[in-house]
Amino acid sequence: MRLASGTVLGLAAVVSSPALWRGLNGELPLDITLTRYLVAVVIVWAALSAVAALVGDVPRRTSEEQVPQVPGGEDPSGPEPRL
Repeated sequence: MRLASGTVLGLAAVVSSPALWRGLNGELPLDITLTRYLVAVVIVWAALSAVAALVGDVPRRTSEEQVPQVPGGEDPSGPEPRL
C-alpha cells in the first residue's frame, strides 16, 4: 500500500476529522492540526499495510501455467458454453 494513496489519505482525514474541524474553525492551531493529520496518515498506512500482508493478493494464472489436459484430449473444465 502506498503512503500517498487516496485510500490512506481519505481514511486519515476521517480518523482525524475532529482535529481538522477544530483547526478549520480556529479552535486548534494549524500546526497541531496538520501534525495530528500526518500522524493519522502514518497509523492508517501501517494498519492497511498489515491487513494487506495478512490477506495477500489474489492468485493469478500466468502465461507459463497451462491448463492440464485429460488423456482423451478433452478440456477438464467442461464443454464450452453455446451462445
